[in-house]
Amino acid sequence: MIGGSVVTTLIVVNIAVFVLCRMTVDSRVATHPMFRGQEIITSSVFQFCAMATGPVLKGEVWRLVTAQYLHWSFGHILMNMLGLHFLGRALERDWGSKRFFLIYLIAGTLGMIFYMGLTLIGWLPPQGVAAGASGCVLGLLGACAVRYPHAEVLIYFLFPIRIRTAALLFGAWYVINLLDRGPNAGGDACHIAGLLFGAWWSYRGE
Repeated sequence: MIGGSVVTTLIVVNIAVFVLCRMTVDSRVATHPMFRGQEIITSSVFQFCAMATGPVLKGEVWRLVTAQYLHWSFGHILMNMLGLHFLGRALERDWGSKRFFLIYLIAGTLGMIFYMGLTLIGWLPPQGVAAGASGCVLGLLGACAVRYPHAEVLIYFLFPIRIRTAALLFGAWYVINLLDRGPNAGGDACHIAGLLFGAWWSYRGE
């Protein structure tokens, strides 16, 4: 672990993977209009590691985990790493490094499994691709909402709100968007599963 901290190590690994994906973008293909704003999907690393239901059903089960270390854009990874930093430090201190990493991993994996389940029943497009640490980070939010309900967070770095209220508001937003099959409904499936798992784990008194 870097500096003895799982949180720091995870941040470094996520950033390193993002840089690697950017370095392996196929510049000849990425300029095509269909990839505008999502050029990173042309990266060979991204293609090999992203969550996709078809490949997982054919045995590429590593995607359930590796997809948690991929990010679509700088803004995407920035928000997730900020969430990991601010939510993860206290939880790692309370749980210890090993348990923290286990909960982080389970939250993200459950998010990917829930996403896959929704593609299998036709609620989400079966050919879709999922990536990001959001399920993991939302697991941390759910855990913090139960463990430290009166702690305050800054929404968009401006508006102070109790963390439990923030978790409830975000959760409601994700559910509504998923039911409407709105923008990033697949991502919100991962968010919901992670959030619920984190809250459930802490509610058990862990």
